Amino acid sequence: ASAIAQHVLGSVLDLPEHDRDTLLDTFAAWLDCSGSIGKAAARLYCHPNTVRYRLRKLAEHTGRSTEDPSATSELDTALQAWRLVGCRNPDDDG
Repeated sequence: ASAIAQHVLGSVLDLPEHDRDTLLDTFAAWLDCSGSIGKAAARLYCHPNTVRYRLRKLAEHTGRSTEDPSATSELDTALQAWRLVGCRNPDDDG
C-alpha cells in the first residue's frame, strides 16, 4: 500500500499537510459526487472553479489527469492505499 501511494501520489505527499489534505479531500469529494464539479463544490463549501483548480494541481503533481478514467482509477487506488497506511508519508517507517 505504501509503495502504491508513493508511486502514484508522489510529490502530493511531500506538500505541507494542509495543501496535501486539501487536494486529496477535493479529489475524494469529486469521486464521491460521481465526478460532478458542482456537487463536489457544494460539499466542500467552495466555488466550482476552486474544485477545478485543485484537480488541476493534483494532475500537475501526479502526472495523472482526472479526465482520464484509467488515471482516475490509479489516483483512487493510491488514495485508498495512503489512507490504509494511516495517512502518513510512506517513507517514514518503510
